[in-house]
Amino acid sequence: MKAIGRRRGTLLGLVLLVALAGAGCGGDNEEEATPAQDASAPQLEGLVTEGVLTVGTELPAPPFWIGKDYNSLTGGFEVDFAKEMAKRLGLNQVKFVEMSFTGLVAGQQCPCDINFSQVTITEERDRVVDFTEPYFDANQGVLAKTGTRVTSVEDAKGLQWGAQLNTTGAQYLSDTIQPTKETRLYDRTVDAFAALNAGQIDAIMLDTPIVLGAVEEKQVKDAEVVGQFKTGEVYGGVVNRGSRNLEAFNQVIKAMKEDGFRDQLFQKYFAEQAAVPVIAA
Repeated sequence: MKAIGRRRGTLLGLVLLVALAGAGCGGDNEEEATPAQDASAPQLEGLVTEGVLTVGTELPAPPFWIGKDYNSLTGGFEVDFAKEMAKRLGLNQVKFVEMSFTGLVAGQQCPCDINFSQVTITEERDRVVDFTEPYFDANQGVLAKTGTRVTSVEDAKGLQWGAQLNTTGAQYLSDTIQPTKETRLYDRTVDAFAALNAGQIDAIMLDTPIVLGAVEEKQVKDAEVVGQFKTGEVYGGVVNRGSRNLEAFNQVIKAMKEDGFRDQLFQKYFAEQAAVPVIAA
């Protein structure tokens, strides 16, 4: 009886060893099915469309956005930036949708997951929207009729200025330039460009990369970027207040800055910005 008991004990031990080995193999297979990098990748929640990064902006805005409409964009700094962001987030598709700039900075809900509209981060705007990590540096550029001289604030004071409503360009005119004639404000950049073309204004104050793009794309005629005021502004992506994906977006933007992707785009689209003369404020 004792011998039989020992044999039974030995058999029971073998069965337990086999069961434990099988359980261990099952655990290894589960880890292979779910790679470790998936756990560390940014996780997204509540996208407008599952599997798609929906990006808002207001066209036209070359060279940030190159194309006539939201379905035929061929490139641009923010276009390429958004596509790379989607790729790094594991999303296979990007959709671009319209969102008014003035509405966006006033806190209106964007029908998007993130908005790239050359939006300077300010304390006032930060009260109504959430900003991502900064992704672009900009100054205020002076777009004026060819031959216009602007080398100082005093030169600038006597001009008839135009600016887009609710922009830092309009604010800079009001706070720093304080022109002798009231600044004419327009809802969209294209409206300001049209006013310059028609001779209704002498110059436009707007972010340097935007006015350079207007000249390059021939949105204005007989006009040039005569200088820029160094304001040290930075752009941030805009998400609706309380977005659950802000940290994921920040993680990817930081990576694109650290590995040089952002700088490569800057050299591709804005290499000439450094050549614009700085006007003493």
